[in-house]
Amino acid sequence: MYALVIVDNPSPLVDMPFHYLIPDHLKDDIKIGTRVMVPFGNSKEPIDGIVTALSEECPGHVKRVKPIVRQIGSGPVLSEEMIDLAEWMRSEYLCTWFEALGCMMPAGTKSSPNSQKPGKYRLWVRRARENPEKPLPKNAARMRAVMSFLEQEALDEVCCSTLIQETGCSLQTLRALEGRGLLEIYDRRVLRAPELMTGLVNDRVERLSTSQKDALEAIRGMRDGGTGQVLLHGITGSGKTEVYLRLIGDTLKAGKKAIVLVPEISLTPQMVEWYHRRFGARAALIHSRLSDGEKYDQWEGIKKGRYDVAIGARSAVFAPFEDIGLIIIDEEHEHTYKSESSPRYVTHSVAAKRCRYHGGLLVLGSATPSIETYHWATEGDIGFVQLKERVGGGVLPTVEVVDMREELKEGNRSVFSTRLAERVTTALKNKGQTILFLNRRGYSTVVSCRNCGSVVKCKKCDISLTYHRRENSLICHYCGYRRRPPTRCEVCGSDRIRHLGSGTEKLEKAVEDGFEGARVLRMDMDTTRKKGAHYDILKAFRNQEADILLGTQMVAKGLDFPGVTLVGVILADFTLNVPDFRASERTFQLLTQVSGRAGRGSQPGKVVIQTYNPGHYSIEAAKNHDYEGFYEQEIEIRRKFGYPPFERLINIIVSGEDQREVADGASTFYKVLKERLGALKGQQYELYGPSQAMHSKIKNRYRWQIIIKAPALEGITEKVRETRFGLLKGPLRGLSVIADVDPYSFS
Repeated sequence: MYALVIVDNPSPLVDMPFHYLIPDHLKDDIKIGTRVMVPFGNSKEPIDGIVTALSEECPGHVKRVKPIVRQIGSGPVLSEEMIDLAEWMRSEYLCTWFEALGCMMPAGTKSSPNSQKPGKYRLWVRRARENPEKPLPKNAARMRAVMSFLEQEALDEVCCSTLIQETGCSLQTLRALEGRGLLEIYDRRVLRAPELMTGLVNDRVERLSTSQKDALEAIRGMRDGGTGQVLLHGITGSGKTEVYLRLIGDTLKAGKKAIVLVPEISLTPQMVEWYHRRFGARAALIHSRLSDGEKYDQWEGIKKGRYDVAIGARSAVFAPFEDIGLIIIDEEHEHTYKSESSPRYVTHSVAAKRCRYHGGLLVLGSATPSIETYHWATEGDIGFVQLKERVGGGVLPTVEVVDMREELKEGNRSVFSTRLAERVTTALKNKGQTILFLNRRGYSTVVSCRNCGSVVKCKKCDISLTYHRRENSLICHYCGYRRRPPTRCEVCGSDRIRHLGSGTEKLEKAVEDGFEGARVLRMDMDTTRKKGAHYDILKAFRNQEADILLGTQMVAKGLDFPGVTLVGVILADFTLNVPDFRASERTFQLLTQVSGRAGRGSQPGKVVIQTYNPGHYSIEAAKNHDYEGFYEQEIEIRRKFGYPPFERLINIIVSGEDQREVADGASTFYKVLKERLGALKGQQYELYGPSQAMHSKIKNRYRWQIIIKAPALEGITEKVRETRFGLLKGPLRGLSVIADVDPYSFS
């Protein structure tokens, strides 16, 4: 019997299963999904691997078959479903077996492949079952103290560290008692539970509104009728979360498991707390900010049946449940559901595949669904349910759009328009809370010379540096490079250095200067680096300890604070000015989401949007809370220019440290790929490039790109894989080639 093993090696040149002989003593233990140690190449030490298939035969071209050295752990670490999923991801997203399997492996095992105990253990001590009559030495005061403590406290077992602290003994003392047969020292597993933010929501089970009841029954009917995927399109504040909770309850009653995905755990603490309050110890938490130990314990707990629900960000879609009845992707439009590192998977597609395997239901929820999802729903490809009313009779806020060009004509160069300043003043007077949104960090976004026009850029990236006033530093938001701001232009020597643009740091100062006495909190990447900082800021705002919360898109989603009566958008044009086919969609989504934070309590909400482009259809639609109107205009643009959902895309990035080599490598890749694609008969596609990427240099690596656009990718992805594999062994050796299937953007 032979095992086909994927070895723990990231090189695409070994991206294939290798045949290994299963020794007789392991024939009953080696199954698909088992971790093993195997000899590989010229390495003197065996390396880690995963068994992906079993075979009675070995191909004839294999000259020598080496035996598996040993099994790691007991039983398969991955199910056959997960192995099949990894194989599909390798084909769909042009990644390697190693990368796909890496998504599914628990962090504790990946970091220590030779470890037999990836969990955390502590030393415990217990009294021996049969105590010998042999007396202790007269001078063994510490030994006597230990035995006396155990007897007085009536303890049969205790943690060694506790015993040492209480008696003043040492581990050497305990070992000596063990040697005398009085104690037994042993390892005990410690389960590490993730810290959960609490106190941000009220502990209550909401009574469903008529609209929620109708939506819930509609989804149940679709599920029972065999529909595998449903879009729940509900306006902000319409009560989608309670519908999710009821669907999870249905799933658990049926004896099945549920996965709930949120865009980012740290940005949606209220949402996570809702789920934990409802399902308590039955809910696991999975996200990137957990330690490796915490991740391993959550993964193992799911696998061993300790949990029925998994809540987490993108990676939680791989939770190792064996019987999935429901997967929910909340705020399904968010870009964080597209992985930006290999494998560059789309969470929706992975979730849909898992649901099909288990016969479960995938629910996609959003107030501003992605254009692709809404298109599939309106075309009947997936189920479609809407929530058009806010719970409790609430109404959507009134939105005003201010033309900042007119403000400039009137001589107002402040970050606040006259109207927004008036609204903030009124809110402060009426004890209402305000959220101010500006999707740029720092103090000034550009530092330039007024004499020659040159801009201070990062030395490692083709990106302008942002000035951070508190640190008095220019910082690159891509690689972290920082330097002191210049006093003279490094190009022409002029001292006419100008700081342009506004970020959240400048906005904070403007608020403090313009609204005396206002209590202000800022939430962006600079103020939330410390663990728990998100929670501290949100808890303070919920408790009415601040009047104004300002920040980046961290304040635009997932917040439900009844005291917020005003939302101000400082600059709505920022996302519009990016040369990307999703720019209008992102703008509409952000404006709608942040507007939805206002008016969730008893007081009506107001929103002021400042812009230099008030006539743009995305801003007009956001003003009128008109998703359908926005969709109708956007879908026609997508149809006309051949963008998703009508065409699929592959973005190929060639990068390296030598600019000439990268340009030549991209040109070579384009020519070889064009020739290979030409052999596909009847396949429609367009091939663009090669050209410099939008960000042509990041972290000292130059970047060129090639773009493929096609109605379907069957056959095309394999040609891309063949081209990449062949060239990396020869002409492109030393360069990096990334193929991003279904990219969220071209940056």
